Parts: sequence; structure tokens; C-alpha cells
Amino acid sequence: MMHTHVLILQFTEAKYHGLVNQGATCYLNSVLQVLFMTEDFREAVKRSSKQNVGIGLLGALTDLFDNLQKHTANTHKIITQLGISRVYEQRDAAECIEKILTMTSPEASQIFHGLLANQITCSKGHKETDRDAPFWHLPLSLVDFYNQDYSVVNGIEEFFRPTCLNGEHQMYCDRCGHKVDATITDVIKHHPDVLILLLKRFEFNYSYMSYFKTSCFVEVPYSLQIQGNEVYELYAVVDHFGGLRGGHYSATIKTQDEDRWYKFDDTQVTPVRLIAFSSV
Repeated sequence: MMHTHVLILQFTEAKYHGLVNQGATCYLNSVLQVLFMTEDFREAVKRSSKQNVGIGLLGALTDLFDNLQKHTANTHKIITQLGISRVYEQRDAAECIEKILTMTSPEASQIFHGLLANQITCSKGHKETDRDAPFWHLPLSLVDFYNQDYSVVNGIEEFFRPTCLNGEHQMYCDRCGHKVDATITDVIKHHPDVLILLLKRFEFNYSYMSYFKTSCFVEVPYSLQIQGNEVYELYAVVDHFGGLRGGHYSATIKTQDEDRWYKFDDTQVTPVRLIAFSSV
């Protein structure tokens, strides 16, 4: 007797969808998936698009987000609005997301918008705040970590570490009336709702007159406390593989409704299980 195996399969519609790579636009796809999966940003874009009759980049983003909820989508309208003429030329994801945010509405972009300032404290304890600087991301340099692991927690501590000004670098204090030793510290005057950290892996080598990538292991915590006791929870990582002029981008994102992680790699969207998160 011949035994047969009957497989009964139930069709399930994919909940998340990918983006078509238009040449070398994986950097754009990765950024757009992060923005799409950021629910507050997605809803703010839709509201702003209705108020502005769906024109420009706002309209293109709204159409893209609507399509992504139904099927694999393309980015033709987005590419046109961003003025990307060479789709086979890979660009930087951090520059891409900054450009998108500057071109959207204030309501949508403010979610990622922060404000830094320099706080100068003299040796007598007098404080002065200077040089307000808006930011879309905090840059963390990895160039000194060629042969050792890098910790994002330590990187944040280093970013906000006070710089001592003494000797010939003393600062003039108005309240003291003369030059004194002082410290200068970056302080966050406004914390963004969503904080972007930029891991700077590329360093220019003047001997070779070229950029080199630091491929060290990076320890990324799921929860990170920033200056002022603000706590941020990790929900998205954009990874770059390869060198400065080539390689590939993908995004790993945690869904807000399911609390599950998915990898978004152009048209491919696959669930992943993460026990410890790292980046190389």
C-alpha cells in the first residue's frame, strides 16, 4: 500500500511588507521602514498631509505608508521628491533620514528633534549656558576601537563627559571678573521623543588619503538612560555592511503592537529572535 502525506495549508496574509530596491537604494528603504514603523511619525505625516492637500514629500510619504500597509511598495515618488537622480549610487542613511525630516512638517519632524547647549561652569560654581544647537542625532565615534569592543553606554558617557579648561585655556567669568578654571559640558535642553544615535565607523586616513571603516563589535543595550534621567527603549537598528562606496543596508525593527523583531531587507521581511543585540 502506498502511503501519501496530505498537507493542509492555511493562507495567512503578511502583516509587514518590503520596499523595492531601485538600484542601490537600500539606505533609503531601511530609513523609510523605520519611519513607517514609528507610529507617532506615521500618523503625524498623515495629519499634516491632509492639511497640506497631500503635496510634496508629505503626500509621497502618505501614499507610501498606505501602500506598505497592503503590499510590497516602490519608492519612485519619494526618490523624485528627495531629488535622488543616481539610484545606483549608495548614500548615507543618516544623511537620508535627516533630509527627510527637514522636508516633512514640523509636527512630524519634532518627534526626532532635540536641542543641545554648552554649559560652562567656572571653578566657583557659576554656570552659563551658551550655543543652543538643534540636532537630529547624537554622533558616537568608534574610530579608536579597532581591536576592542565598543559599548554604547560608555559612548554616551563619553559624549557628555565635561571638558576641563585650565592654564592658557581658562575662561573669563563675568561674575568672577577674571579668567578662571572651568568645565564645559554638552547638555540636552530638549529631549526628542525618539532619539537617534549615529555610530561613526568611518575615519579618514591621511596616509592613504582614504576613509577606513572600524569594524569593531558594538554592544547595544535595550534600554538606555540619557542625561537628565530620560530613558529610551531600543526599537530599531539600521545596519550597514561593506565599505564606504558600497555594501548594503538593512533595518531590524521591533513592532509596537506585537513586541516582536523583524528584519527589513528591501522586499524581504522576516521575523527574527534576538536574545542579545549587537552591531558589526
